[in-house]
Amino acid sequence: MLFDQLWDFLISHPISIMITLLVIYLIHITLKPLNRVRRLGDVGLFFGKPELKGFYRERQLERLKLLRRIGDLPPVFPNGWYCVCESERLAKNQIMEITVLGQFLSLIRSESSNVYITDSYCPHIGANFNIGGRVIRDNCIQCPFHGWIFSAETGKCVEIPYDDGRIPEQARVTTWPCIERNNSIYLWYHCDGLDPEWEIPEISEITQGIWNFGGRTEHELMCHIQEIPENGADIAHLNYLHKSAPPITKGSDIIETDLSNPQPVVQHVWDGKWEVKSEENKHCGVMHLNQYMTIWGYRVPLTDSKLIAEQHGPGIVHMIFDFGIWGKGVVFQTVTPEEPLLQRVRFRIFSNIPWFFVKFFMTVEAMQFERDVFIWSNKKYIKSPLLVKNDGPIQKHRRWFSQFYTEKSPRMLKDGSLSNQAKSIHDW
Repeated sequence: MLFDQLWDFLISHPISIMITLLVIYLIHITLKPLNRVRRLGDVGLFFGKPELKGFYRERQLERLKLLRRIGDLPPVFPNGWYCVCESERLAKNQIMEITVLGQFLSLIRSESSNVYITDSYCPHIGANFNIGGRVIRDNCIQCPFHGWIFSAETGKCVEIPYDDGRIPEQARVTTWPCIERNNSIYLWYHCDGLDPEWEIPEISEITQGIWNFGGRTEHELMCHIQEIPENGADIAHLNYLHKSAPPITKGSDIIETDLSNPQPVVQHVWDGKWEVKSEENKHCGVMHLNQYMTIWGYRVPLTDSKLIAEQHGPGIVHMIFDFGIWGKGVVFQTVTPEEPLLQRVRFRIFSNIPWFFVKFFMTVEAMQFERDVFIWSNKKYIKSPLLVKNDGPIQKHRRWFSQFYTEKSPRMLKDGSLSNQAKSIHDW
């Protein structure tokens, strides 16, 4: 009876039902945290007019990788901490394949929620733990081929299920130092086998639940890792590349956007500086940036923001924002070198700012970032750039960044291969 009444109502009120469902859907996508993901080729590369599609697009992408002039590059894998996963994406008793430093590794979360990283291949006959491997006994991984069991903490084989003899000393898998901090998981790398040289600061407002997650963006970029943080010292580009607000119809596409307009209708006004934090924290660079917006030259109320962006090593930036009456928050920008010239960049925001402002801010921030993607994806690295007085402290930043390289840091050779492979500090 109830089903018949419900069916009669649906039949007699189809328009009302459709409008109600549409409103519910719009509310859902409006309140849902932003999740903007752009894969390699989605933004930053030119595929002709009319734009190439399908097989021809993929072939053009390979040609761009091959023919692009990259310049005299620094080493491709600096020493430091790198984000490999966001915490909520790794469940208990899960093995996840991650790509970092030009290789596949295995990220593991134990039954007790601890995280570990190991090489992906079993030393027995080479099976891949990521394809069919299991987490057992809290923090052990079991090979899917013959069932050998390894401690994810020490890497040692603890059992060969069909053999009661002595376990060979060589039966071990390499482990990598890692830490879970600020709702993300980080791997430590040092080409000379050194232990972590600094800690990743913990943001107390996140651990205490004062600031909540508000959204994320993720981009794949075809460039050298150093190009991205160098933006923080390149103050001059802010008032050209990022001067105008992204047009609604053209978004982040700098090919279609007139950047030369000296007085765009909607304009960002920037004032910033970059410096090394201190001698005691020489691994940390800091950018101070003040910003507001104008419309037809008039300053827009409530658009002011103050930013202190602390870069901790080559791959982590903590952007502490103060939006005045709107609230405060932090955006984590992490850059992970998956391949020599393939970076994965993530932005994640935690704040006490109203949801609608967070979504607007993260969307605009992503579109401005994508303008940089167009530049990075096509530029040549110039070792000795031709700089003028007001370019900003670019050379100072490069000297600071050079501390993350040593003689053994892997370099990309002319044929595209590496001078040496990245390995864990536990492999020394």
